[in-house]
Amino acid sequence: MDIFVNNLLFTYLPHIAMAIFWFGVITRIVKTSQSLQAESSQFLSKKGQRWGGNLFHYGIIMVFVGHFVGLFTPESLYHLIMTTATKRTLALTLGGIFGIAAVVGITILFIRRRRDVRLRINGKPQDILLLLLLLFEMLLGISSIFITATSSVENYAALGIWAQKVVTFQPDAGAIIAGHSIIYKLHIVTGLLIFMIFPYTKLMHMFVMPISYFLRSSYQLVRSGFRRL
Repeated sequence: MDIFVNNLLFTYLPHIAMAIFWFGVITRIVKTSQSLQAESSQFLSKKGQRWGGNLFHYGIIMVFVGHFVGLFTPESLYHLIMTTATKRTLALTLGGIFGIAAVVGITILFIRRRRDVRLRINGKPQDILLLLLLLFEMLLGISSIFITATSSVENYAALGIWAQKVVTFQPDAGAIIAGHSIIYKLHIVTGLLIFMIFPYTKLMHMFVMPISYFLRSSYQLVRSGFRRL
């Protein structure tokens, strides 16, 4: 890959993606908070919703947490309890389990949308495109498992070094993974694209759901207390 393109994609694009992400999140929360809750398709069809939704949501959240901890934990810190090789084995095992769960879940949701007539009629094209983009990203992630398992430990550790250089604004961040597999690079670029469109899609409900749940629970408790009085 050309040096300029490599630096553009893996040194500067992450900063651009995060700027767009946080601008979009803050803007939607402040200005359009009423539109944040995702439209539920359960009203149209419950078939496959529970299994598909749970597998996808729990799987993708755990994969995200794993990526965050794995990429941004300094080597000196995790070396207090494990070696890089052990960390890689743990990442491959848990990443594989939750990644496959997320893929199965999103596949169920996709098939459900295509087979159910009411969902197909009332659905929006961007919903299908978003599902396909997420599925593509997850398949890239699962494909990278095999590359990580067969490549050197240093190759795996370099991904964490790259991520930490990005967040500390090091100008040579992109050079760290210049020689890495195209699968890794596609996975990273697709992930950054998802971050950029995240605030403007139904994915925003992942921010809102926990907050809404606790607010709704408190409200119900107060109301039920008044009824008893």
